[in-house]
Amino acid sequence: MFVWGSARRGVPPQVNVIGTLMFVMTVVVVLVGQMVARRRDR
Repeated sequence: MFVWGSARRGVPPQVNVIGTLMFVMTVVVVLVGQMVARRRDR
């Protein structure tokens, strides 16, 4: 019921901002990990 009610009212902009920040942070962590792994292989 909560999900249905939230979907009916619309998603507040804060949810989009938080989701975007989490996605960007995840991509940054993966890229940094890849860079560290490449430097270790040299």
